[in-house]
Amino acid sequence: MKALSVASVTGLVMLAGTPAQASTPQDEDNYWLGCQTYNNFKFRLYYNSNTAGAHRDFGYSVGNFGAVEIYGSGTVSYTFCSGTGSGGGQEVKNNAASATNEHTAYGACVYYSSWFNGAKDGLQPATPTPVSRNLVNTYNENASFQWC
Repeated sequence: MKALSVASVTGLVMLAGTPAQASTPQDEDNYWLGCQTYNNFKFRLYYNSNTAGAHRDFGYSVGNFGAVEIYGSGTVSYTFCSGTGSGGGQEVKNNAASATNEHTAYGACVYYSSWFNGAKDGLQPATPTPVSRNLVNTYNENASFQWC
């Protein structure tokens, strides 16, 4: 009986070990609301140059466009919004060609590598009109975004 109790406790400790890293509310907002017309997000990536083609909105920094953990859905990739132009449904990671920043207080930086590393393209804060440009250093090679 004692062996069973120790085994049971050991099993419970193993099950209760370190929990999986949970997504934050911001991750879920970014993922689920990034294609909704009613979002207040201030940064947009476009599939094509000159702010054309499908787009995806972001309100919070994203460390890896290709792997965001969403509660109950596992790991998913950000995709360009369906029905917004050519490239809809394609993954955002390594597919964005231009961007718009509407935030008046913060610049926006798009990075070549995940977790804000490597070459980057920056967009100045909106003053007050949005700032748009084609990506140069991260053109179709982009993996993360943060306010900078």
